[in-house]
Amino acid sequence: MNDKIKTALSSEKSMTVINLLFLLSLFIRNRGIIFIAYIAWIVFLICFIKKTSSKAVRAANGIFLIFAVAMIVINLYFMISYR
Repeated sequence: MNDKIKTALSSEKSMTVINLLFLLSLFIRNRGIIFIAYIAWIVFLICFIKKTSSKAVRAANGIFLIFAVAMIVINLYFMISYR
Protein backbone atom coordinates (compact mmCIF):
# COMPACT_ATOMS: atom_id res chain seq x y z
CA MET A 1 0.00 0.00 0.00
CA ASN A 2 2.82 2.41 0.87
CA ASP A 3 4.56 1.70 -2.45
CA LYS A 4 1.36 2.41 -4.38
CA ILE A 5 1.03 5.79 -2.69
CA LYS A 6 4.68 6.67 -3.42
CA THR A 7 4.26 5.61 -7.06
CA ALA A 8 1.06 7.63 -7.42
CA LEU A 9 2.65 10.74 -5.91
CA SER A 10 5.72 10.54 -8.15
CA SER A 11 3.71 10.38 -11.38
CA GLU A 12 2.69 13.35 -13.51
CA LYS A 13 -0.95 12.54 -12.86
CA SER A 14 -0.60 13.60 -9.23
CA MET A 15 0.36 17.16 -10.19
CA THR A 16 -2.54 17.19 -12.65
CA VAL A 17 -4.92 16.26 -9.84
CA ILE A 18 -3.47 18.97 -7.60
CA ASN A 19 -3.88 21.57 -10.37
CA LEU A 20 -7.45 20.39 -10.88
CA LEU A 21 -8.13 20.85 -7.16
CA PHE A 22 -6.84 24.43 -7.31
CA LEU A 23 -8.98 25.07 -10.39
CA LEU A 24 -12.04 23.67 -8.65
CA SER A 25 -11.36 25.90 -5.66
CA LEU A 26 -11.71 28.92 -7.96
CA PHE A 27 -15.13 27.84 -9.22
CA ILE A 28 -16.55 26.33 -6.04
CA ARG A 29 -16.39 28.75 -3.14
CA ASN A 30 -16.04 26.11 -0.46
CA ARG A 31 -13.08 26.60 1.86
CA GLY A 32 -12.62 22.86 2.24
CA ILE A 33 -11.47 22.41 -1.34
CA ILE A 34 -8.67 24.94 -0.99
CA PHE A 35 -7.41 23.20 2.15
CA ILE A 36 -7.47 19.84 0.38
CA ALA A 37 -5.58 21.35 -2.56
CA TYR A 38 -2.87 22.86 -0.35
CA ILE A 39 -2.52 19.68 1.71
CA ALA A 40 -2.20 17.60 -1.46
CA TRP A 41 0.42 20.04 -2.75
CA ILE A 42 2.34 19.82 0.54
CA VAL A 43 2.35 16.01 0.39
CA PHE A 44 3.51 16.15 -3.25
CA LEU A 45 6.30 18.60 -2.39
CA ILE A 46 7.50 16.51 0.56
CA CYS A 47 7.68 13.41 -1.62
CA PHE A 48 9.43 15.35 -4.38
CA ILE A 49 11.97 16.82 -1.95
CA LYS A 50 12.80 13.35 -0.64
CA LYS A 51 13.13 12.00 -4.19
CA THR A 52 15.39 14.65 -5.74
CA SER A 53 19.11 14.97 -5.19
CA SER A 54 19.60 18.56 -6.39
CA LYS A 55 20.06 21.07 -3.59
CA ALA A 56 18.67 23.92 -5.70
CA VAL A 57 15.46 22.01 -6.44
CA ARG A 58 15.15 21.06 -2.78
CA ALA A 59 15.54 24.71 -1.75
CA ALA A 60 12.97 25.92 -4.28
CA ASN A 61 10.49 23.25 -3.26
CA GLY A 62 11.17 24.06 0.39
CA ILE A 63 10.16 27.65 -0.31
CA PHE A 64 6.98 26.42 -2.03
CA LEU A 65 6.34 24.19 0.99
CA ILE A 66 6.65 27.14 3.37
CA PHE A 67 4.33 29.15 1.10
CA ALA A 68 1.70 26.38 1.11
CA VAL A 69 1.78 26.09 4.90
CA ALA A 70 1.52 29.88 5.22
CA MET A 71 -1.48 29.92 2.89
CA ILE A 72 -3.22 27.27 4.99
CA VAL A 73 -2.60 29.31 8.15
CA ILE A 74 -3.81 32.53 6.49
CA ASN A 75 -6.95 30.85 5.15
CA LEU A 76 -7.68 29.37 8.57
CA TYR A 77 -7.24 32.78 10.20
CA PHE A 78 -9.64 34.48 7.80
CA MET A 79 -12.12 31.64 8.02
CA ILE A 80 -12.19 31.85 11.82
CA SER A 81 -12.17 35.65 12.03
CA TYR A 82 -15.09 36.15 9.63
CA ARG A 83 -17.43 33.68 11.30
